[in-house]
Amino acid sequence: MSSVKNGTPIDVIPIEEVHSIEACRNYVTLFTSSGQYVKEQSMKYFKAHLPDHLFLCIHRSYILHIHQILRVEQFGKDSYQIKLKNGSTLGASSNKYKFLKHRLKLATER
Repeated sequence: MSSVKNGTPIDVIPIEEVHSIEACRNYVTLFTSSGQYVKEQSMKYFKAHLPDHLFLCIHRSYILHIHQILRVEQFGKDSYQIKLKNGSTLGASSNKYKFLKHRLKLATER
């Protein structure tokens, strides 16, 4: 669970509602079904505190909920795109793709 200050109120976001997280300097944007929330927190914090069995870092700027993955596509020689169920597309580095492939038990490419 993460809390995000939204003006005066503080929104509490259950972790299972987070689709993806995107870094932007010292802030992150949490993407959920109900909207986007900006939080003054580092990606390093989320990498350390999110459950490994649900979340995966696919790029230094992106963490995603693995149950939100719809499709994985190669994009160029050494990069990949991850299409999420909500229609958004995130880039995965070739290095992080290896972890994703292992986690999703994807067949080895020939």
